[in-house]
Amino acid sequence: MRRTATTAHAILGLLALRPQWTTWELTKQMRRNLRFFWPRAESRIFAEARALEADGLARAEQSFVGRRARTTYGISDAGRESLRRWLATPPGATTLECEAVLRVFLADLSGTDAQQHVAVALERVRADAHAVLDVGRVAGPEYLAGTAPFQDQIHVRALVFDFLSHHARMLLDWADRTEAAVAEWSRQSPQERADAGRTHIARCLAAFPPV
Repeated sequence: MRRTATTAHAILGLLALRPQWTTWELTKQMRRNLRFFWPRAESRIFAEARALEADGLARAEQSFVGRRARTTYGISDAGRESLRRWLATPPGATTLECEAVLRVFLADLSGTDAQQHVAVALERVRADAHAVLDVGRVAGPEYLAGTAPFQDQIHVRALVFDFLSHHARMLLDWADRTEAAVAEWSRQSPQERADAGRTHIARCLAAFPPV
């Protein structure tokens, strides 16, 4: 398996859910689900699907819709075995990649426009949170109504729904708290800002679970 083993197995996992997928259908499912917690998959779907076929982990079939060629993919027995072996291994460490938080982290280096730069970063955070919630507003009722594309997966999809919905709400809450804190900067002396920062950290520490 290549260095992109997790992305490859993410695609194998989708292939295992139904007999055949077109690359467009795979991309649609990734935009609906995986992009919020494994965004690499969508950008590499075409290359990964072809590589999975070359490795014997997927089967590809060519057909035509009119004159347009269409490739559909399905998982092979070797692919199912590879997926089972991968699922039996420990997952990698949880990582966070958020450019908006990086912009906040470096905000003081932007000079007198620090507050404006933070405001733009918070707009991005809120947009990302609402993107998750917008998908949830469609997918959640589908599962409740029994009409979701993979209704038989509801017991695991519910757990991912829980994670993503809480994550999105956390982003919105953090954006609100950050906006309120930054709004005070122009009225605070450097010492008052430092004191407010200490209070903020102390409040966060007080909410930590016990060791």
